[in-house]
Amino acid sequence: MTSMHRDTAGLIEGFESEFEEGKQNRFEGDKGPDKHLGFSMANFGADRMADLAVREVALFFGRLWFDSGEDYHIGRRHVRDDSASPLVLDWRAPVSQHYYRASAHDRHGVAKRRRFGFRGGAITGFEDEDLRLGEEVVSDILTAEIERPRTGPMRDIVATIQPEQDELIRRDAATTLCVQGAPGTGKTAVGLHRAAWLLYNYPEQLEKSGLLVIGPNEGFLAYIAGVLPTLGESSVRQVTVDRLTGADTARGTDSHEAAMVKHDARMAAVCERAVWGHLGRPEDGGVTADRPLEVGDGGWRWRLGLRYLTEAIQSARKHTRTWEAGRKALEDAMVHGARRQAEIRAGMAPDSKWATRLKKQPAFRDFLDAVWPKLSAKAVLRKLYLDPGFRSDATAGLLASEEAELLAARGRTVKHSAADLLVLDEITSLLKLPKPSDSFGHIVIDEAQDLSPMQCRVIARRGGTGALTVLGDLAQGTTPWAAADWRTQMGHLGRTGVEYTDLTAGFRVPGVIIGLANRLLPHLGVEVAPARSIRSDGALDRIEVADLAAGVAEAVGKALAEEGMVGVIAADERLSELRAALPRTDRVDLVPATLAKGLEYDHVVVAEPAEIIAAPATGGATVAGVGLRHLYVALTRAVTRLTVVHARPVPPQLGGIDID
Repeated sequence: MTSMHRDTAGLIEGFESEFEEGKQNRFEGDKGPDKHLGFSMANFGADRMADLAVREVALFFGRLWFDSGEDYHIGRRHVRDDSASPLVLDWRAPVSQHYYRASAHDRHGVAKRRRFGFRGGAITGFEDEDLRLGEEVVSDILTAEIERPRTGPMRDIVATIQPEQDELIRRDAATTLCVQGAPGTGKTAVGLHRAAWLLYNYPEQLEKSGLLVIGPNEGFLAYIAGVLPTLGESSVRQVTVDRLTGADTARGTDSHEAAMVKHDARMAAVCERAVWGHLGRPEDGGVTADRPLEVGDGGWRWRLGLRYLTEAIQSARKHTRTWEAGRKALEDAMVHGARRQAEIRAGMAPDSKWATRLKKQPAFRDFLDAVWPKLSAKAVLRKLYLDPGFRSDATAGLLASEEAELLAARGRTVKHSAADLLVLDEITSLLKLPKPSDSFGHIVIDEAQDLSPMQCRVIARRGGTGALTVLGDLAQGTTPWAAADWRTQMGHLGRTGVEYTDLTAGFRVPGVIIGLANRLLPHLGVEVAPARSIRSDGALDRIEVADLAAGVAEAVGKALAEEGMVGVIAADERLSELRAALPRTDRVDLVPATLAKGLEYDHVVVAEPAEIIAAPATGGATVAGVGLRHLYVALTRAVTRLTVVHARPVPPQLGGIDID
């Protein structure tokens, strides 16, 4: 690493010298220094030096010896010696996959594998596995790393990637994956490591088009924020669904019923009608069978008849995808019709200036505006919400009359809600094509089961023709519009030819805790396989109390005597009472059940399961099944011990908790 640091510094210094020399001793006619190249090299140098900086993480964690006699260390970065020979291979390099997939029964040419144990950057031990012996060996180092207590934000899993996870991470860039992952199966880690693998193996493709990671909320993004930088990728944009859709800036609010309609897939068809309902006929521009459109051109008058204009409008509608493109196609057709007459009747050779002059003629412009007017997304949305007749035409046969009425704005002003911004984005997409800068070459979506159809459509447009990595768990769907099956959800995301896979083996959540959570699955209304855990450790406690806040505080005090982070999960309305009772320490997080998804703690205290089940959802409404799913999420956040504290009876869906 020292040599690579020195070489990089030398490269930067040499380039700076050449750049400075280029600014001096110049003769007349010489070109100046390439400032764009200078800027690029400066950025490269800064990023590379930062990447080589000393970190509190191990640069390598394993070693392979092949039958061929070659051997390599495997780590988080590529490291070479003074002769440029590799000392450590990046975990994303093709040969590194043998480290994760080789086994005693399928060696992949590997003779021996070594795993190193680390604490911070220091080696604490190692263990060797001779695959030629044909015996599977349980790795104590691997087990200890998987079960290591939580001490902060999510960390990378490069040292513990399992074969089934590695296969998903290394799928090619053109593959759209949909991963149904039970709690503790590492689906989030798979998505983040796949992002890093894609950037390493497809740099030219993805550095230009970009890679986007979408998470459910800001707490989740904060939790995962350090993973990709640790893996050497700091350029990935990570956003919440609300930030991507602009919902975080919304000033208006919706009732639960109105939000449900606006998030519904049928709104896409309503938006399409609302836009294309503005399309007129030649008659709207004053053209009839006996009265053509006449456009003056100096001493000439060009005439476009009813049949020609009707066919031009129909052709523009048929062959264009957006409103603005269609208007331009009709405009071009009108110019073409006039040009043909100018060539035949007057022997002219019209040029672009002639066409520009023709388009400015009042008759030409007035007809175009009457038949294919200029539109803005906000104007279309406002008309949909404020004009009863227009709204009725746009929603007929799509929404029931009472549903359509929910779109009506109260008062004469429209303060956009979060759901309105989804509708606005849909309308915008019908008016014009997105900017290339708004599209990404690959998108990783976590907790995708919680997306509404209209949110899916917003994301699909940001993905262009690129592939997606979609991660989630139908059993953890906690929004009122949560997906019931993945194929329908992938349809909303605009993708076909999807590879579907299930992750059911849990590596983080102990079996005793997963077993309790699995009791809820038959009541959640989705078809998912029960999770199974490779861990036989862990602990589960139930404490019945008279004073809930005091009981939770006591449970937290006992948990703090052990190593690791403690998460207290409760119904949102209960938080203020519990916050006053809990000790103030960085080791304790108080989390509303609605925001617990994706997080994990060494010790979790779930307060009053019955309240979590009964808690209202969006807009104050209680949505059937959502509370049970919040409880399922809460119960699966613990990686060592789960304590359930309750004053009310335990919900019957749990079948009782027969331990104390």
